[in-house]
Amino acid sequence: MSYDERRIEVTEATWRVIIREGLDRASMRAIAQELGSSTGVVTHYFRNKDELTLFALEQVFGKLFTDMKAATQGQQGIYRLEQMLLSALPLEANGIPGWQVWVAFLGYAIGREPLIQEHQKRYDSLRQLICQELADLQAAKLIRNDLDLTLEAHALIALVDGIGTGVVINPKQFSAEQQRYLVQRHIKTLVTEF
Repeated sequence: MSYDERRIEVTEATWRVIIREGLDRASMRAIAQELGSSTGVVTHYFRNKDELTLFALEQVFGKLFTDMKAATQGQQGIYRLEQMLLSALPLEANGIPGWQVWVAFLGYAIGREPLIQEHQKRYDSLRQLICQELADLQAAKLIRNDLDLTLEAHALIALVDGIGTGVVINPKQFSAEQQRYLVQRHIKTLVTEF
């Protein structure tokens, strides 16, 4: 197994511990136990918990951007924006663990400025991606011309964050159909009225 593959394996063990026990209890020792190895093996790949957490965060965002790209491949117009947003949501039960890890990371970052800055960078990348999508829709006259695209990108990110967090807290409250409805309902407010 290569060095990079082993780092991914450590990260996946970290996610399992976080989902089962919470990030505050996801110690290097607990992660090593999850791997069935010694703490020395974990610290060989990651110097400390913050470094491991940052790498795990990168993996979460990497998956998000990969899922968004796959969902929009060959899509056009408003439907493309809808698919982009829906790909970030836990529409199926297998999407909930990723959101559980994400919510845990957000809480863990509080009071840790380097982690907050990393979150900010990734949100900036996400905002830029959505802003570009909105700009393309606006240029094609598929959404209203009077929209502040940055503000709308923030609103769409907040919508997805709110729904995803809601699913983590109360999965029965947000079925896949309800998640789709909320996204589609908001997108309708952006559409050009003829």
